[in-house]
This record gives sequence, structure tokens and C-alpha cells, in this order.
Amino acid sequence: MIFSKTFLIFLGRLSLAGIVVLGGFQFGFAFYMADVAKEPDKIEVRTLAEKINGESEVNLDIYIQGNKRTASYQTVNAWFDTYTRSYSGKEDIRISSERVGEYLASIAPFVNTRPVNAKFILVDGKAKEFIPSNYGLELDMDSSKNIIIEAIVSGKKEVNLPVNLIEPDITLNKINELGITALIGRGESNFSGSPASRIHNIKVGSAKYNGTILKPGEEFSFNSILGEVDEKSGYQPELVIKSGKLVYEYGGGICQVSTTLFRSAIMAGLPIIERKNHSFPVKYYAPQGYDSTVYPGVVDLKFRNDTPNHILIQSKVDGTKLIFDIYGSLNERKVALDGPFQYDQKANGSMKAYFIRKIYQGGLLAKEERFDSNYGAPAPLERNPLE
Repeated sequence: MIFSKTFLIFLGRLSLAGIVVLGGFQFGFAFYMADVAKEPDKIEVRTLAEKINGESEVNLDIYIQGNKRTASYQTVNAWFDTYTRSYSGKEDIRISSERVGEYLASIAPFVNTRPVNAKFILVDGKAKEFIPSNYGLELDMDSSKNIIIEAIVSGKKEVNLPVNLIEPDITLNKINELGITALIGRGESNFSGSPASRIHNIKVGSAKYNGTILKPGEEFSFNSILGEVDEKSGYQPELVIKSGKLVYEYGGGICQVSTTLFRSAIMAGLPIIERKNHSFPVKYYAPQGYDSTVYPGVVDLKFRNDTPNHILIQSKVDGTKLIFDIYGSLNERKVALDGPFQYDQKANGSMKAYFIRKIYQGGLLAKEERFDSNYGAPAPLERNPLE
């Protein structure tokens, strides 16, 4: 490179300063060139498909309260959706939160348990311990969903899912504060002449309701407490008529329990929400017109505690009699029955019946209700096995 004479003189006059300036320029230029030469850091983003590559046939072990359940790789793979990344145009997969939620909803019934209220017997107006309360369990759906998704993304092979504890309404510590001191309704029925299996089922079934407590305003459902009627639940089979043939069915005699409990609710003056009479007259439920049939998932017995305090249901077997007592607090409610009356009786055994319940409050008639029943002929057709 050739410089002009004038430019060389200029450099000579600014020798010291020039050195500094030039040096600064040179160093600065060097730094600048170094920065230009250095490429910015690149973050290599692996797709989810790449992360799980080779692990598409790995099961996911799920632990809940120490119990193990396994989601097969087929189940886990069904939670994925394919899509195209908008910034790269590459195809990838992502986890469907909705499908994970559906899976959790399918296993929740095996985890969730209702809290169990303390049950007790009443002795001289004072509650005594009978069955302690138990907390209920409920799978934490939102947290569990996040935990599963995070586990799959990070390549974990097992997860622990959280549950929430549900406190029972009634505990042994609270029992004596419920104000349950008086008998407010009694129902009775006689199962004399029943075979041994039917008597056994009556005792097993009635025991399920012994000690049940309803809080003010709570609705009672017979079927919600009854549960499964099978051998595992302690019931015995009995011959019943079905489609014109004699067959064995589990649970014969359960309707004796529902009928007797219906009668106690009637005498306690409690509002009856659902009740249906049997399809034909049954000797065990005399007098006719004062019964209540049940069948899981089809027909239920429901009533409500409309008193200002808790009520207690107790059952007992005395000889051939089944008795249900309902206890509550002293009140001015009184109940009177007219009937039941049978009418329109036919030679084939069909009939109609009714009774009237009168509820008095403070000596004055507060409510009058009529309960009707319509019975067909007891023909050998399909029969409710719970009778």
C-alpha cells in the first residue's frame, strides 16, 4: 500500500497520540472482528418424538396410596397426538391432556371412597361407640394429570399420584353433641314362615342400615347403602320365579328390609321422596298397601330428614319380627295413620290399597297424605328376586 507524503507528515505529528488512537483502533477492530467471527449460541431443541424414541413400548407404573396399577404402553401411546411445529415445519407429537384426564376418570372409581360416618347405638339417651368413622379418599385429578404428563416428557417409568382426604360429617368425638335423644318413629314387619336363606338375607341386609345417621336436610337412598347383592356381600341364593321357571337368585328378603324401613320413616313423619309398592301382594308384607319394593338401579326407597337435627336409624331382629327405629330430638310432631285399606279385590289375587298419613304439629294438623298401591295377580311370571 502507498501513502501520500502529506498523510505521513500527519502521522509523524501525532506520533504519540496516533499510536494510542491507532492502537485503540487496532484493538477495537480486533475485538470487533472477533465478535463478528463468533457465531451466536444455538440451542438444540429435541422434539418429544425424539425423546421417547425407542421407549414407545414402555409401561407406566402408577402408585396410589401404596397400591400399584400399570398403564400399558398401548394405553400411554393412545395419549399422544401428532402435529406439525409452526416454526420448524417438522412433525412432532404431544400429549393430550384430555385423554390423560379420561384415563384418570376411568381409574378414579377404584380409588375414591366415600367417608364413613361414625355409627353407634343409643343407650338411655346417650350415644355409645358402635363403628368409628373413616376418612374418604378422592383422587386429585388436576395434580395427577400434571404429574403423569411431566413423567412421560422426562422419561420416568413410574409416578405417585396424590389423593385428597374427605372428612366424615360424623365422628365419635361429635356424636354426643348431635342431640339424638328420643325415638321418633318405629316400623315393624313379620317374616314368619320364611326359609332359612331368606332369614339370613334379612339379617345381612338390615345390618347395613344399623347406625346410619342423616344430617338435617339430607336425603336417604336405600340403594346407595345396599351395594351389590351377591355372594361376596354375604347373601345367600333363594328360589324365585323368573319367566315361569324356578331359579336361584341372591338377596331374597331384601324387600323385607326396605318395607320395614319405609314404615319407620312414615311413622317418623319424614317426607317420602320415592316409594313403589310390589307388583303383587306378598304375605310377608301384610297388611297390604304398607310396603316398599326396591331393585338396584331401577326402583329405590328415598326419604329426607326434614328435622332441625340429626337422626339415627337402628335395626334389630326380635324373633320373626324385623324392627327399624328412627331416633332424633324431642319435637311436637305426631303422626297418625288411617289404614291401610284394601279394596277392588279380585278372584285372581289382584287388589288395590291405600293409607292416609296425618302429621300434627303442636296439636294442629299440618299435613295429610294419601299413599296408594296397585297390585296385580301373583302369576308365576318374572319376579323381583329381592322379595
